[in-house]
Amino acid sequence: MANPRQRRKARSSSHTAVSHSRHAKRNLKKTTIRGPKALQDAWDKHLTVRQNYANLGLVVTLDPSAHGGVEKPLGLEAGGQASQQQASQQQAATSSSSMPCNAVANVPSGFGRIVRDAAGNVLGVEMNEDETEQPQPQEMDMEEELESRMDQKVRKQWATDFSRSTAAAKGVVNEGVIHQLEAIAATATGTTTLSLPLSGIGSRHVSAGEVKYLERLVKKYGDNIEKMAGDLKLNP
Repeated sequence: MANPRQRRKARSSSHTAVSHSRHAKRNLKKTTIRGPKALQDAWDKHLTVRQNYANLGLVVTLDPSAHGGVEKPLGLEAGGQASQQQASQQQAATSSSSMPCNAVANVPSGFGRIVRDAAGNVLGVEMNEDETEQPQPQEMDMEEELESRMDQKVRKQWATDFSRSTAAAKGVVNEGVIHQLEAIAATATGTTTLSLPLSGIGSRHVSAGEVKYLERLVKKYGDNIEKMAGDLKLNP
């Protein structure tokens, strides 16, 4: 049963339903790429922002653990998985009676090999019962201590090679755009650092807090950006 408010809307001549097509058209409006002409020409509207930045050799964010994950080269992974499956199938096919008897030495401890005759009948099972030395408690403590330390790969990820993606892994990078952007920045500021405002109007100025924050990093590391990125105290 309709309530009084709905009945008033039905009788009103000024009330009109919301036009969803109008909102859809507004959402489908092409976005305006604000930036140098070289960046606008190289921008692919069919790709995402992260994919475009990867193709241009730029970095979306300095956070190495990007939100949403990072795309991996699926072709290489699929080829590696296919080769592994083929290798496992070949190993399974060759595990027959034609295998020599000394192959038991290659079997891990606790596993065995089924011995068959020419007709495929099971003759027996050969077990590899070689005893392995159990690690001492002191050795286990040392291994846990080593595992608890920061891995070198993690340290390298925080210091170099930010936001790796499929294009960067395949080496498909448009370096021409990078040189053009560096040339634009060099003529205006004398450096290869290009600073653009988010609105596209005017230039971006560093705040007083950012100046103090950057002065500490420059005073300690100079122009070594990788060491700045690896310092989690001054650059949290």
